[in-house]
Amino acid sequence: MSRRQALPSPRVERRSRLASAEFFTDYYRRNRPVVIEGLMEDWPARTRWTPAWMAEHFGDETVEVMAGRDAQEMPDLHADRLRRDVPLRELLTRFDGAPANDMYLVARNSLLLRDAFRPLLEDLRAPAGYIHPDLHGPDRVHLWLGPAGTLSNLHHDHLNVLFCQVWGRKQVWLAPSWETPWMSNVRGFYSAVDVLAPDLERFPDFARVALHTVEVGPGDTLFIPVGWWHALRAVEPSLSVTFVSFEETPGMNTCWREGWLGATPPEEHR
Repeated sequence: MSRRQALPSPRVERRSRLASAEFFTDYYRRNRPVVIEGLMEDWPARTRWTPAWMAEHFGDETVEVMAGRDAQEMPDLHADRLRRDVPLRELLTRFDGAPANDMYLVARNSLLLRDAFRPLLEDLRAPAGYIHPDLHGPDRVHLWLGPAGTLSNLHHDHLNVLFCQVWGRKQVWLAPSWETPWMSNVRGFYSAVDVLAPDLERFPDFARVALHTVEVGPGDTLFIPVGWWHALRAVEPSLSVTFVSFEETPGMNTCWREGWLGATPPEEHR
């Protein structure tokens, strides 16, 4: 292990009730992550969306999950073959078991745009001054739901993301985009390194990466800058909501122009 990794992990700054103008000046435009407290206090979802309430009101509705993830080394690269339709109740019953990464409802589901689930949008509030208030357009808001143990391994997004933790806790690892040469970026926006057990013999350059770490809990909002590598693991059963339509940004976001999107990489990236 390099001296750099032996040092304490950098911590992500935490701010309370951060004014939107300061957010855009000091974090969004400077490509810096931050945890913001107090942006979700007016969300009905924080108290209403319990697993029991969701099972009662939506349990029989079919949702698309990624299932059989444990059998894949990099499950996010195999979304097409892992898609499975199940009643929401089946996913919620997993919450009482041991931590597992086998079944996860992820953003590509676009759950909140389906007619049966659109009433849930009324329980959310776009953080004022941060996010455009219209949440009904395509790709404006996404939902993530799974038991303890679900893991989104190291990757980076093609947009800035405002990640809102409704309930449960998640451990997050982050690394800035300029450390990409050491991330074993083998396909698209994904790293081949297992953040839980990095194999430094196979990926020796990863020893040079100083991972930032933070835990997000109910009511926490994490800004993940475009291009920043990150991994997220649910410490508890977890429900998260993400936004990408930022108020003060032309086009509502800043895009990462290189790489591919989707479950299957183009031939030239294989």
